[in-house]
Amino acid sequence: MKKKKTLKVAKPSQPTDLEYIKMFDNCVIDTTKIGTIDKTIDDQINANKSRYQDISDQVAGKNFSRPLAGAFGLSSALQTTNRFDLSQPIASSFALFNQNPIQPKSFFDNAFSNFAPGSGQIPWYFIACAHYLECSFDFKKHLHNGDSLNGYTVRVPANRPKVGHGPPFTFEESAVDALKLMKFNEISNWNLPTVLRKLEAYNGFGYYKYHSINSPYLWSFSDQYVKGKYVSDGKFDAEAVSKQMGAAVILKRMEERTLIYIPRH
Repeated sequence: MKKKKTLKVAKPSQPTDLEYIKMFDNCVIDTTKIGTIDKTIDDQINANKSRYQDISDQVAGKNFSRPLAGAFGLSSALQTTNRFDLSQPIASSFALFNQNPIQPKSFFDNAFSNFAPGSGQIPWYFIACAHYLECSFDFKKHLHNGDSLNGYTVRVPANRPKVGHGPPFTFEESAVDALKLMKFNEISNWNLPTVLRKLEAYNGFGYYKYHSINSPYLWSFSDQYVKGKYVSDGKFDAEAVSKQMGAAVILKRMEERTLIYIPRH
């Protein structure tokens, strides 16, 4: 009697959209780490929001929202405001608009472009998280992989950026090169699954595919991750625990504080 062949079901290489949404919405942050996370958000992420937004604008081929806002005294208010408490910036905008009348549509479309959800433009907070994970917020390193801006990148991807001149490079021009190299400028919908998937892709999907655990790159400092870490390229230690906060946890905390909202679909 011939044995029946059993078909092997290939394990998905990465979480589905629904799995990402469920993990994020159900994520519980370690309460002992909230102070550290909040300090990072305040001192590093929000403090440099304008730089990250400028990079996003350059990748999208536009760089007018910040200069226009600044020309009317709106820049600092727009860049530091809580997106769910817009009374002060809105009031200021109308007052300044009355003093400096221009075309209403262009003024308000540009001044409040940061608050439009579901945009095809790379969210500034995505760039901030990538900067933390790759460079620990060091503006003297390449966003590609954390190599020094004093030379071309050495690690993968090597010999970047391609910006028409040799080193040293500015953080902004190298970051634009990195984001375009990964074709993030071609993404039309930066919903939550896309944000999380592309952040995880920076580090790779080995945790999910080969070890069936959630990546600490996203979930460290939460109940979605316990232990297991690649301690070097290709070397996995099942008992090692990541000491770096996860990008999803940072974004979750920013949502809890109503600093941002990431569309789910």
